[in-house]
Amino acid sequence: MLLMMWPQMAAAQSPIANRIEAASQHLPMKSKIIARYADNLRHRIYYIVNNRLFTYDVITDRKEEIVFSTTKYHKIEKCWLSPDGHFIFIAVDNGTFSQFYLDNGKSLWRLDTRAERSSHIGSGFDIEPRKECIIIRKASRCLNPKAQQSHQQWMAQDHYYDVYGKVIWAKDEYRIKRRK
Repeated sequence: MLLMMWPQMAAAQSPIANRIEAASQHLPMKSKIIARYADNLRHRIYYIVNNRLFTYDVITDRKEEIVFSTTKYHKIEKCWLSPDGHFIFIAVDNGTFSQFYLDNGKSLWRLDTRAERSSHIGSGFDIEPRKECIIIRKASRCLNPKAQQSHQQWMAQDHYYDVYGKVIWAKDEYRIKRRK
């Protein structure tokens, strides 16, 4: 008897989860869902449309844009969740809003989904999320600062962060190879 009830119990969901599933089907066309939360604290869907982050609360039926960055950016490159799901990491390309691309061409932001607060983790010219850490590559110094900008040679460092955005360490410097 218990085995017969198991499939029915597995298919049953909470009313909030059902609302989230229904709302997911009615998001704007080119939206990309980042996270769905069906708990009592965060009955929300987080999604991206046109390089902007939005949230939809299924209880209050409110959609709002999440302003996570204190500066302008060109586009959202990638998003991922922390292992426990409490944080959303947003890697943005600053594009023409960057003063010097090797230093702050890309930025990493962390959104706390419980407190609805964002924080800047770091910036550099490349952001790489890995299973065990996050790497931000950043220029550290110029080898020939008096040369024309197109002929300058730069050293860089890889800055390592844990999967929650806390600093672990920075690797030794290496020379950035120019693309031809």
